[in-house]
Amino acid sequence: MEKLILSSKKLQGSLILVYEKGVLKSFLNEFKKPLNAVQEVEIKRVLQFNFSNVNTLDYASIGLDLVSEDSKKGGQRVALFCGAYKQKYGNSYLVSRKEGALLKQLPLTNDDDFEKIVTAYFECNEWWASPKNISGLITRINELRQWMTAPKATKWHFPNGYSKTREQECKTNEELQAYWKHLREQGYKKTRVGIVETWKKVI
Repeated sequence: MEKLILSSKKLQGSLILVYEKGVLKSFLNEFKKPLNAVQEVEIKRVLQFNFSNVNTLDYASIGLDLVSEDSKKGGQRVALFCGAYKQKYGNSYLVSRKEGALLKQLPLTNDDDFEKIVTAYFECNEWWASPKNISGLITRINELRQWMTAPKATKWHFPNGYSKTREQECKTNEELQAYWKHLREQGYKKTRVGIVETWKKVI
């Protein structure tokens, strides 16, 4: 179960949404001031029955702040993002208070999804995924989800069979690992002939 609170200073209160198994089950109006016709229409417009479609920016655009009940998630997500950032760039990421709040409010059914999203974000080299920062991750999450599910074009062309020349042409460790994976998928295994390492097809 996931409980989300839509708070509003103007309406002096909040609207509580309860999701079970990713589907909206109930909502409770705790605004102290009554909603006018325009406010009702706006809330109905952004209200999502599927939890995975909840977008904090939609609620923010009509003056509602979306806050998850579980505040621990924010700190865990910040730590995960900062760890991935340091692993990629070698230096620490400085998190603003606003960014921490954005991560806490990010609606996900479980934190495994967030880890996959962060991993994909740092692997993605598309123009819209740079530079790497928390605000960029949040605002481009829909593009990132599409990128994660889209079939990936092969970065490099590898010949069938082992080629020492092609192996030496690999410019990065990533390319070299991809070539070795390509060989393993073809049934090759790394072996040693005397002092020379090579690849032989396993029969």
